[in-house]
Amino acid sequence: MLTVFVIYLVIVFLIGVLAEKFISKSEEGFYLGDRNFGPWATAISAGATDTSGWIFIGAAGASYISGISTMWMLPGFIIGYLLNWFVVGPRLRKEGKELGALSIPDYFSLKLDDGKNILKIVSSLVIIIFFVASMASQLTAAGKTLDATISFDYNIGLILSAAFVIGYAIFGGYRAVVLTDLTQGLIMLTVLLIFPLYMIFFELGGPANFFNTLQSIDPLLVSSIGGATGAAGFGIFIGLFAFGLGEPGQPHIMQRFLSARDDKTISQGSFIAMFWVIVVMTGSNLLGLIGRVLIPAIDDPEYIFPRLTIETMNPLLAGVVLAAIFAAIQSTFSSQIMVSTQSFASDFLKGISKKTYTNKQLMFISRITMVTLGIIATFIALLNIQSVFALVLYAWAGLAASFGPLLIFLLYTNVVTKAGALSSIFTGTFVTIIWINTPWVAYLYELIPATIASITVLLLVSKLTKRTDSINDELKSTKEAKYYEQ
Repeated sequence: MLTVFVIYLVIVFLIGVLAEKFISKSEEGFYLGDRNFGPWATAISAGATDTSGWIFIGAAGASYISGISTMWMLPGFIIGYLLNWFVVGPRLRKEGKELGALSIPDYFSLKLDDGKNILKIVSSLVIIIFFVASMASQLTAAGKTLDATISFDYNIGLILSAAFVIGYAIFGGYRAVVLTDLTQGLIMLTVLLIFPLYMIFFELGGPANFFNTLQSIDPLLVSSIGGATGAAGFGIFIGLFAFGLGEPGQPHIMQRFLSARDDKTISQGSFIAMFWVIVVMTGSNLLGLIGRVLIPAIDDPEYIFPRLTIETMNPLLAGVVLAAIFAAIQSTFSSQIMVSTQSFASDFLKGISKKTYTNKQLMFISRITMVTLGIIATFIALLNIQSVFALVLYAWAGLAASFGPLLIFLLYTNVVTKAGALSSIFTGTFVTIIWINTPWVAYLYELIPATIASITVLLLVSKLTKRTDSINDELKSTKEAKYYEQ
């Protein structure tokens, strides 16, 4: 098992390091891979960075506890993917290229002609805040996996995991991230397609017997909302369903559309992406249910799939599955640290400073930033304060509410003003942070009130400041006209 796992790590690292040879020595090369990725790389990379370690660790642990009610995530994610690939992706790719946007904060700033870069600065800080929490959750998943499978020390395991990913991302930049995502995503897809089907049909007596066994263990495991009723039941349903609706606001996923080669890439990639989400979301939830049948008692449910791997597979296959778990973790961690690095080293730094940096200086700053953010995320993970699933839900909600409504309104309407955009981002962020610290979070996932508040504020403030923006634009045009007349 360990040999297979080590071979996998070596292959991934080499792919990442060698990717440096295929990018231009520029910001666009380091952060977008020169906008030259086809449908398979775009779709699988987007899926792999989306699903992350919570698929094997968090989602499997959640279904182990709650049963089939966690499957409410699937229809929500299908709708979220449809929004991304058919509504957001095509326009974002086209407008991003026309504007020369290198990131979502950059797109917001260029689209709204924010000369003072306030939107870029605020957006980049929001990304860093939520991504550091999410990166910590990926390292937590890595530590738990190594602990459960090869009895490797949890703390040392997550530290080495962070060092490994930063090691290849620091050389090959975004291209390294996408190419390793593609490799790792295909491993994930294979395991999540084959393992649940094999276990249910050949080890657990078929689907009917499998679900009968679950019901005999606990009838709530086959309840559509886990036996909850009233407000609690509605909260469980809407929270799980709404999880997937946060897709359009995730910067690391939106980056895949900015880096896509052409419109054909998006249209072809959409079919690959839809197949991905159905297989991955269904497979991950079935993993937890299979674990509940074969291992009825476990101290930490998020250890269930690694334990299942060790106890039911021969060492060779166990090594492949261990590689798949790490593939999920590393693909998301690498993408998030890449986007976080860009948010600080490019968007934030250039937003607050008028100094012009050479490409060499920017690459140096980017690499130092990447290491620093990796250390911060590792420190948070070492605190081990929350489950993987809880951290992912929190970060996902914050980013979805802060950026999702604004992005869609910018792509499809002309009603948004700079003040409206800024107010929407602040509202999405603060409502998420406040809501999660209230008793109401037990009944309603923070993404929902934060998104509603963000949309409301976006439209209201934009309406109130529309005239101000128009006057400012007219004054700017007049000044420019007088300048050219002189």
